[in-house]
Amino acid sequence: MKKLSGLILFIIVFSCIRFNSDASSNYQNYESVTMTSGKLLENFSNDDYKSYYKKVDKRKFMGWRVYKVNSNIKMTYISETLFSYYNDGYTAIDYTYKLDRKVSSKLALSASGSIGIKFSKDKQIFKNNLDGSLKLSADYSVSSEDKESYEINLKVDPGTQVDLYVYGEGKITNGVASKYFFWIRGDRGGYEIFLVTTQYQRLEKKKI
Repeated sequence: MKKLSGLILFIIVFSCIRFNSDASSNYQNYESVTMTSGKLLENFSNDDYKSYYKKVDKRKFMGWRVYKVNSNIKMTYISETLFSYYNDGYTAIDYTYKLDRKVSSKLALSASGSIGIKFSKDKQIFKNNLDGSLKLSADYSVSSEDKESYEINLKVDPGTQVDLYVYGEGKITNGVASKYFFWIRGDRGGYEIFLVTTQYQRLEKKKI
């Protein structure tokens, strides 16, 4: 009896862990992200969720109920600083920088609650066909991986600092969703899709 009770307790604890897990993507670790309006999924408050869940809590025979909070919101970001070099001397310095780097997928997903993410053909997708219910534009099917190699020659003047960083622009779509099976709600949580529309290296020189 004790073993059975222990097993039931383990299942309950395991279920709670699974249903409250977050699956995040690398874009959430960028140095800076600026949206023209709205907020990222990771910044949704408990009050936000309570308000948004009201939009998807009406029972449904089968499938997903989806509520989009932000749709194709433009954003800018700095993903990483590739190098930062300063000259506090009295003469100019000739500097050469070489870099080989991999550019990851143009599409990234994030989820909260019990909405899961999996990989299919080297691409992230939401579990249980949530992608199909979101009715996203064709742009959101883009996924690619490239390699970049380049060399930069520059002169760093006295009393200046040179920063090279990856700057980009993209779109964010997020919201909440609930999945129903014979009127019974199963999965429920938040979803987010991040699409890179342009990305390049920006060189900036400033006085120190």
